[in-house]
This record gives sequence, C-alpha cells and structure tokens, in this order.
Amino acid sequence: MTPSGTGSGKEVLLTVTGEEIYGDGRRDSTRTCCRAVFEKTLGETINGSGGPDSAVYTFRYREEDPGSGAATESVMKFSEIGCEIVRSGEIRVKMRFEPEKEHRCMYGTPYGDIPMTIRTRLVAVREIGDNFHARIRYTLTPEGSGPAEYAVTVRAEPVSG
Repeated sequence: MTPSGTGSGKEVLLTVTGEEIYGDGRRDSTRTCCRAVFEKTLGETINGSGGPDSAVYTFRYREEDPGSGAATESVMKFSEIGCEIVRSGEIRVKMRFEPEKEHRCMYGTPYGDIPMTIRTRLVAVREIGDNFHARIRYTLTPEGSGPAEYAVTVRAEPVSG
C-alpha cells in the first residue's frame, strides 16, 4: 500500500474475519467486509516513536448492526510491536494486543460493561504491494468466565474503479 503519512487517507476494501477456537478444535467465525480509510505513518509504532523503518497502519471504518441499525466507529492500528483496536458507539472498547503481554480492557455494550483480560500470542503484519495482511491470536478472559481462544485475520486491498 502506498504510504501517505500526511493525514490523507486512501480508500480500501477491508475484510476482518474473527474465529473462536474451541478446545475440541471446532471453530466459529464471523466476517465483516466494508470500505475503510487507510493511512500508513512512517517512523512510528502503536506506542509512539519508532525507528526510521517502523510504520503504523491505520484503518478507520464504520459498522452498522443489521438488526438495530446502530453504528459503531472503529479504528485499528497495526505496527511491528502489536495492534490497538478502538471502537465507539453501540460497542465501546479499547483493546491492545502485544505478543506475550497481558492487557485489561472494558468491553462496553448497551446491556452493560464487561471487564476482560487479553493475553496475546501472535501479531503478524505483512504489506505485499498494495495489499495488507495481519493476523492476531489471543486468549480472552471475560471477568467471571473461563478463557477462550481467538484469532483475527485482517486483509485490505485497494478499492478498484
């Protein structure tokens, strides 16, 4: 993807696939496809400044609940050290993923807030030409519940035409 780093964005087709992985190997998945605004900022990481070869890949998009029509604004940021996802609206959360680190967050829903702990196993980011690929594997433990394994795959490609 072409770096911008100037605050201007490029429209991309974003596909986010989330999987819950059960102990017996079964998987449930959900997929979201939407248009997003992409920006690549050089010399940074999700924690702030980085080396000259560092980059932050930012995706901004809006999701609407098919049943209620309620909107959630989302921002995903990826860098060599991890990922941060911030959602606001119907769903409210700030999640941080850094390999071998544990982070706490509050997952806000219209029905109440759920404290959660995230333990990240993997964040892999790849830019191939004009396409972007990322994979996150993590354990999520909602307060009062047992842990569950998850994987998220993110793909972005330029909008053609």
